Amino acid sequence: MKTFYEFIRRESSEFRLPLLLMAIFAGIVNGLAVSVAIKSISMLRPGVLPFEQMVKFAACIAAFWISKEHVLNRTTRIVEGIVQNVRMRILRKIRNTDLLVFESMDSGRVYTTLSTDAMAISVSAGAVINASSSVVMLAFIVVFIGVNSIHALFITAGMIMLTVLYYLHKSRDVASQLREASIRENVFFDNLHGVLTGFKEFKLNRKKADDFYEKELADVVSETSQLRTRAGMAMNHSVLIGQSFLFFTVAGLLFILPNIKPDDISIIGMLVPIVLFSAGPIGDVVVAIPDLAKAEASIRNIQDLEALIESGSSPVEQKVEEVVDAEVVDFDSLELKQVSFQYPTTGTRPFTVQPFDFTLRKGEIVFLIGGNGSGKSTVLKLLTALYPPVTGSLFLNGEEIREEGLARFRNLFTTIFTDFFLFRRLLGAKRMERDRILRLMDEFELKGKTDIVDGCITNTRLSTGQRKRLALIVAMLEDKPVYVFDEWAADQDPVFRKYFYHVILQDLKNRGKAVLAVTHDDHFFGVADRVFQMEYGTLLPYDVKAHHPISTAR
Repeated sequence: MKTFYEFIRRESSEFRLPLLLMAIFAGIVNGLAVSVAIKSISMLRPGVLPFEQMVKFAACIAAFWISKEHVLNRTTRIVEGIVQNVRMRILRKIRNTDLLVFESMDSGRVYTTLSTDAMAISVSAGAVINASSSVVMLAFIVVFIGVNSIHALFITAGMIMLTVLYYLHKSRDVASQLREASIRENVFFDNLHGVLTGFKEFKLNRKKADDFYEKELADVVSETSQLRTRAGMAMNHSVLIGQSFLFFTVAGLLFILPNIKPDDISIIGMLVPIVLFSAGPIGDVVVAIPDLAKAEASIRNIQDLEALIESGSSPVEQKVEEVVDAEVVDFDSLELKQVSFQYPTTGTRPFTVQPFDFTLRKGEIVFLIGGNGSGKSTVLKLLTALYPPVTGSLFLNGEEIREEGLARFRNLFTTIFTDFFLFRRLLGAKRMERDRILRLMDEFELKGKTDIVDGCITNTRLSTGQRKRLALIVAMLEDKPVYVFDEWAADQDPVFRKYFYHVILQDLKNRGKAVLAVTHDDHFFGVADRVFQMEYGTLLPYDVKAHHPISTAR
C-alpha cells in the first residue's frame, strides 16, 4: 500500500489531504448508517414509524453516496492522468536516449511496461480507494464494538492482527513471484515479435518453427503461467484467510466471550450482526489485495524501466530535442574529419571504425561498398550524426557542427536504412501536390497498388521492393538536400534497379541533391562520382577501373 500511495502522491499534485479526508468521511458516514440502523432496531414498535431515525439513516446514505462517488470519480481522473503522464514521460525519455542505448533495449520490456503495467495501475485504483473507505468503516465498527465491550474488542482486534500479520508474511512471496512473472512476460513479448516477423520462415521450415514454438514460446508461456499460478494460489490463500476472519471473530464472540465475561452475553446478539455486516467492507479490502499487489509490482517495473532509460540518457540528445527551429539550412557540403568510432566493449574484441576523412558535396553521387560487417551502416550513422564519434568532427559548409547545431544538421537527411519503417501518415509533411504524387506512383510502378491521400498511405502491405519504392517516394516528397540509401536496390527487379541508378539518381543529382548509397551492384559503379570501400572498419577510396581500393598507406 505504501508503494502505491507514494507513487500516486508523487505523480499527481491533485492527490492531497482533501481527497483523503473525503474518503475517510465516506467510511465514517457508512459506519454511522450502521449504528443508526442498530439503534433503530431497539426502537421498533408495531405500527410506529421511527421518523427521526429514518431521516438520519437516509442522510447517512446520501452523504455516503455523494462522498464515495466524488472520491471514486476524482481518483479515476487522477490515476488515468498519471498513466497518461507516465507513458508520455517514458516515451520522451526514450526519445532523448542515445541511439546506441536504444538499440540495446529490450523492446518486449518496453511494450509490457507501457501496456500491461500501466493498465494494472489504472484497474487497481478504484479497488484500492474503495478499500480505503472500507477500512475506515471497519475501524468505526471496531470502535463501536470496543465501546460496548472491551473484551469483545480484544477478541476482534486479535483476529484482525493475526490476519494482517499472515497477509504481510504471504505478500512478500506473492510480490516476488509477480515481478518474476512480469520479467518472463517481457521475454514473451520479445519472442512474439519473432513470430510476427519470421512467419514465412516458420512456414518453410517446420523444424525451425517447432524449435521456436517449443523453446522460445511454450517454455516462456509455461514459466510465466506457473509463476502467476503460484502467486495467484498464494493470494487466494490470503484472501480466504481474510474472508474467514468473520467466522473466527463470530466464533470468538459466541464461544469465548461468554466464558471470560458472562455479563456481556446480553450484547452478543447485537455484536454478531455488526461483525457480519462488516462482510461487505472486508470483501472490498480482500478484493483490493491482489489488485494492489499487481499494481505495486507494476509500479516497480515502471520505476526500473525509467531508471534503465535514464542511465542511457544523453545530455546531447536532450539539447537536440529542445531545439524549436530545426528547419533545413542551405547545403553545399558536409565533411567528416578524422572521425572514428568504437562500439561499447562486451567482453570480446569490440568493432572499431578507424579514423577517416570524408566529404559529400551538393549534386554529387557517392557509393559505399564493402562486405557484411565491414562497418558500412556504422559509417552512415556517423555521417548522419546518429552515432557520436569517439574522435573527430563534423562540418557543414565548412563550419564545425556543435551540439546546438545537431538538430539542423540531422534535418538535412532523408534516409532509407535496411530496417526502415513506413509510417501510415507522412509525418511533418506539408500539403503536397496531388499531380506530383500521381506521377511518382506511376513512375515507381505503384499505381493501383497503393496511394497517398490526404497525407496518408492507403496501403503498406506490399512486397519488400515495392515498400522500398514507396519509401523513396516519401523521401522525394520530403525534398531534403541529402539522400542516404542503405542497399536500396537490393530488392528491386533488374529493370527497376537499372532505372534507379540511371534515372532516379541522375534526376536527384541534376536537382542538386547529394546522394550517398551503400551498394553491391558493381556494374553500376560508373554512375557514381566517387566510390569508397569499407574493409574491417577502414574507409578507403575505391578505384573503379582497377577494381580495388586505393591504399592510403604512406
